[in-house]
Amino acid sequence: MKSKILGIFAIAIALSASAFTVKTNKPLHKNTSYAWFKVSSGIAVGSATPKADAMYVDDSSTPPTESGCTANLSNQCISGFDDSQVNPTTHQLINDSQVAQTTPYTRNN
Repeated sequence: MKSKILGIFAIAIALSASAFTVKTNKPLHKNTSYAWFKVSSGIAVGSATPKADAMYVDDSSTPPTESGCTANLSNQCISGFDDSQVNPTTHQLINDSQVAQTTPYTRNN
């Protein structure tokens, strides 16, 4: 009888100990990192960007700032592309048919 009581007591301790977990402070949303490019004038937002018109700036989860760029205008200025759209060795777009994933900064010309 004592061995059964000890076994039940051990199970009760194991269950109660496993019921508590340590809270981890993980961010709710992972910031997506993009390869940021400064795009030559005249390329409309949402259009394919020719690789000759896109100059690599940086890889980051936040877009770089550039003088002459603003928001809510018609043409690309700073555009972000994901890893599958960029050649990692040359830091150029893989071809002339890549459309930016995000365009936080634009311009009129």
